[in-house]
Amino acid sequence: MSWIDWSVLIAFLAYTIWDGTRRGKDSSTIEDYLLANRSMPWWAAGLSVMATQASAITFIGTTGIAYVEDMRFVQTYLAIPFAMIFICMFLVPFFNRMQNFTAYEVLEERFGLKTRLVTSGLFLISRGLALGVVIAAPSYVLALLLGLPLNITILIIGVIATFYTTVGGIAGVITTDVKQMIIMMFGLVFCFFLIWTNLPEEVGFDGALYLAGSLDKLTALDLNFDLTEKYNVWSGLIAAFFLMVSYFGTDQTQVQRYLTTDSVKNARKSLLMTAYAKVPMQFFILLLGVMLYIFFIFNSAPASFRGTEPVAQTDQQQIAEQKILKDYEIAHLSRKEAALEAVQKRDAQTQQLFVESDAAMNEARDAELALQAEIRQADVNDTNYIFPYFILNHVPIGIIGLIVAGIFAAALSSIDSELNALTTVSIVDWYQRLKGDLHTEAHYVKSSRGVTFFWGALATVSALLMGETRSIIELVNQIGSYFYGSILGVFILLLWVKRATGTGALTGLICGMLSVFAFDRLFYNAASGDHSFIFPWSTIPDGYIKAIEFLWLNPVGTFMVVIVGIGVSLIWPRRTNS
Repeated sequence: MSWIDWSVLIAFLAYTIWDGTRRGKDSSTIEDYLLANRSMPWWAAGLSVMATQASAITFIGTTGIAYVEDMRFVQTYLAIPFAMIFICMFLVPFFNRMQNFTAYEVLEERFGLKTRLVTSGLFLISRGLALGVVIAAPSYVLALLLGLPLNITILIIGVIATFYTTVGGIAGVITTDVKQMIIMMFGLVFCFFLIWTNLPEEVGFDGALYLAGSLDKLTALDLNFDLTEKYNVWSGLIAAFFLMVSYFGTDQTQVQRYLTTDSVKNARKSLLMTAYAKVPMQFFILLLGVMLYIFFIFNSAPASFRGTEPVAQTDQQQIAEQKILKDYEIAHLSRKEAALEAVQKRDAQTQQLFVESDAAMNEARDAELALQAEIRQADVNDTNYIFPYFILNHVPIGIIGLIVAGIFAAALSSIDSELNALTTVSIVDWYQRLKGDLHTEAHYVKSSRGVTFFWGALATVSALLMGETRSIIELVNQIGSYFYGSILGVFILLLWVKRATGTGALTGLICGMLSVFAFDRLFYNAASGDHSFIFPWSTIPDGYIKAIEFLWLNPVGTFMVVIVGIGVSLIWPRRTNS
């Protein structure tokens, strides 16, 4: 980057640190530090809810998914409006009435301390694991754009987020989230219109949509019911409903946002902001990824957005790479010519030629990625490098720094919220509850800052140890799917099963977690050709059984918790409080 871009980025980071820490002096009590004394305006809490969920993962992973595949990922978010209405109707009034600090402390009165600790412990494990991924996501971008080693970029992200979150508390987190959300959206909108205005004049926006539609890149809805298909309408409306209700309704990172408001009405308004805006925003980001694909039809692009490193290590690999790159260059030029002709004529014949030329180009691209995987002896992909490559090579000087600041903003807005939530659960559900409320408010504020620093350091170290993933956003959802469904099941027992006992809830929770793991392993092994875990006495052809996609693990966990919880409660009906 140029010195101008560096100046913009450094100015943004300096302002973020100042803005995030300046409210720290007002945190004299634990309620001030963890809940901003329940005084945040609804719009600020709402923007913080959106900023927490729309992280750097949204920038990098979602655009990459649309570029490599299509827009079907938007189906994952179809359940959000319904989930928000559900949460506003049932969970928000309940939490407001309880005046709780965490989503999990409300479980103790009915189900006992053990259930509270196990449920909050699952949150600490799941969010602790995911936080390392959230820190690693923008580090890929910074390593590429800033020319710094990956480890250094991880340290920069982790240290800055940990510092201002430790000092400023939840008020500082929400205050910075509002500004960061604005910068995020500016970066996305600017990139979209930059792509649009740099398309060939004879193509334009309508021509770009025509080409994208010819390649099925605009496919957003899949009506086929298939448990083995990652994204379709049914997984988005049914399976993802359980994920979204649990995430926005029982995950402390989100619950804590609307607990900072002063009333049920304002808490609901903060959530409904996300209900109205999330699906259109996600659709826009995916469309940006599709437009990137069309942009690179008419502009030079590498066979691999990771670059051609490492260099082929054997003579045979060097020859193979030279041939692949030559084939790619020819195919890329041929696709450009076919695209221009298809836009001009818009008939079936030229459209088919364009589709075939695109397939030839992608065949060469896949061959390059496969060669890199062979050299590295590991799975290699470039999904998370596509958007950074565009920023580095096609965004004007001065704006690059602002776009990178937007990616920083996206990362920090998620990291700070998760750090604050992890701290709240650690202090309120564990330290304060197990040690007893024996200390002063100043002690708990000081302890909260220490725990925030601990979680920030732990997440940074885990990011340093983390390998690359095919798509960062998918990995986060996969991690959550192992936990969210079971936790939601406990809250269903709490709210709607009056005869549910602590023993039933705890047993159901444990069985739900075990069932999710077993269910996932069972079908994964079967899809891999190992059927002995299911039918040790039978012979099933390889490929006959496919792995069920991760979104469906959420309802599996929920139903198992509810069924086992009700069954055990009927067998042991006496209420358990420990």
